[in-house]
Amino acid sequence: MSDSFYLNKMAVLSNYTEDYFTYKLLPEYGEGTFTIFKIIPGFYLSFNNFVMKNKIINCDKKYELFSQTRMKIDYCLKGKVLAYNRKGKVCVSNKGKTSYYTGVENLYTVEHFDKQYESITLYGYINEIANVFEEIFKVKKKSFFDFCKLVNEEKEFIVIKRDTTAIRLVNEIKEGLKNKENENTRLRAIELLLYELKNFKGNKRRKEVYYSRSTIDKIIDIERYIINNLDQKITINKLSSKFDISVDILKKCFKQVFSTSVYAYVKKSRMEKGKELLKNSDKLITEIALICGYNNHHSFSKAFKGHYKITPREMRKSG
Repeated sequence: MSDSFYLNKMAVLSNYTEDYFTYKLLPEYGEGTFTIFKIIPGFYLSFNNFVMKNKIINCDKKYELFSQTRMKIDYCLKGKVLAYNRKGKVCVSNKGKTSYYTGVENLYTVEHFDKQYESITLYGYINEIANVFEEIFKVKKKSFFDFCKLVNEEKEFIVIKRDTTAIRLVNEIKEGLKNKENENTRLRAIELLLYELKNFKGNKRRKEVYYSRSTIDKIIDIERYIINNLDQKITINKLSSKFDISVDILKKCFKQVFSTSVYAYVKKSRMEKGKELLKNSDKLITEIALICGYNNHHSFSKAFKGHYKITPREMRKSG
């Protein structure tokens, strides 16, 4: 925990017991908690539930590197995260995906795209974990070092869609944490790690294929452009030309980063903007329609009712 940028720079210890430590995110970074659960010596589980305000940049020299080789397996339950290390290695993970990392380098930038991020993380120093598992469970250390080799042979971070067994174990861990069933949580965490060791090589076939950092940066710029220009006519061809990116890569990479198509994202953003203005402004519905990129209130009302199952007028009346 002393190696963690998150825990030492962005959060403060708020509670602890014999079994766990809870850290509260500092207000300047957002709100929420990281609860660190002790599984066995050297092996920890973290339940992360927070809302991050802005992109996080780790410029602190003290937290560039971990003191030993670290293993981290993160099971995203809610939200979406984009992260880079200092070499530009990319990680994009969202609900239902598992990201893997082993090494000594801490993340450099982390950006959360959804309001709330929730995940369960297994982590610890690989040598300590390997020693304990060999001593207690007779699992050969080589299994852990082979796992690290498989994780690190990829150009980017490895992110994989979870299978039914991993989903079941993660859900049981979450339920155990919720009900404070400490022994059950420990057993499921150990079982999950052993499952990863045994099945990771085969599961790698389902890994995400990433685009370059420069391409992902363009996609993020495109998303910001969309949000700031909802009143304009937005087409994929126009975005492709403006940001110098092919139509095919734009479509595929945007869906990878934001889990939806460009047009679906534009429509959702316009509907959310319309809802916000209906509830928090006294602008006329015709005015709001134009702000949201619709030529008249009729087309806006039709789209709005299709999205929210309620008309703009009814939404405004409901407060």
